Amino acid sequence: MSQQLIKSESAPFIHNAGIKHVKEGETFFKAMHNHPECAEILLILEGEGTYSIDGISYKVEPQSIVIYNQGVWHEERAVSNKPHKMLYAAFSNFKVEGLPDGHLVSKNVSPIAPIENFLLIEELFKELVKESESTDFESNWVARNLVGALLGLILRNIYKRGSTKKNSNKHKIIGEVKHYIQENYHQNITLEELAKISYISPYYLSHLFKELTGITPFQYLMQYRIEVSKHLLINSNSTINQISYQVGYQSETHFQNLFKKIVGVTPGKYRE
Repeated sequence: MSQQLIKSESAPFIHNAGIKHVKEGETFFKAMHNHPECAEILLILEGEGTYSIDGISYKVEPQSIVIYNQGVWHEERAVSNKPHKMLYAAFSNFKVEGLPDGHLVSKNVSPIAPIENFLLIEELFKELVKESESTDFESNWVARNLVGALLGLILRNIYKRGSTKKNSNKHKIIGEVKHYIQENYHQNITLEELAKISYISPYYLSHLFKELTGITPFQYLMQYRIEVSKHLLINSNSTINQISYQVGYQSETHFQNLFKKIVGVTPGKYRE
């Protein structure tokens, strides 16, 4: 039987929803304020900043969710003169088990978190904004239920992160990414490509990979290419130029410099 955290008997009420797009060269700053009658969620699409929530400063990045419990004091400041884009929704009439009315997270849970299923949440959020602004038949009811769906997905994302099952799934994802790199290292692999085979967002994959391995996916790719080139230098008659192409580098000079930086000697010296 699935765990049920949301105890509300009806869909949340929407106070407002929309999209905020600060263009390059513009300033985005919202002084300290709160919303006594509703909670609010933000989905960061673009740009970085520093948000103060309940007296604590947090760094916000793309593809992360920001949660303001009802009544919490907060301040928003984007990186100066850089683009900043977000989707937002304020709502009330919901109850999460074990928490005060209007609260989505407890004080020991970070109100800012990377989103695992970002693309799905982004699409639902955009549809919510569209319906909340529409005058079409039953648009308000559709928008309210979309808020409910978003809350369920966000709570699932937050409260499963610390579980054993979730940790096991994290290692499975990274294992699959490593396996893909090992079989395709000679190709031009992108972070978006790795995210697609993992069914998670590029930002979350990069965050997760470094959390579990200590390095980024591209650092792993680079290290694996060097390991393959070491094997080829010892066990094949291919020239260094041929080997550089075989492991995915179009420039022999770049390969030589990278090899020496990682191994400590040039490919030619290693082969001796």
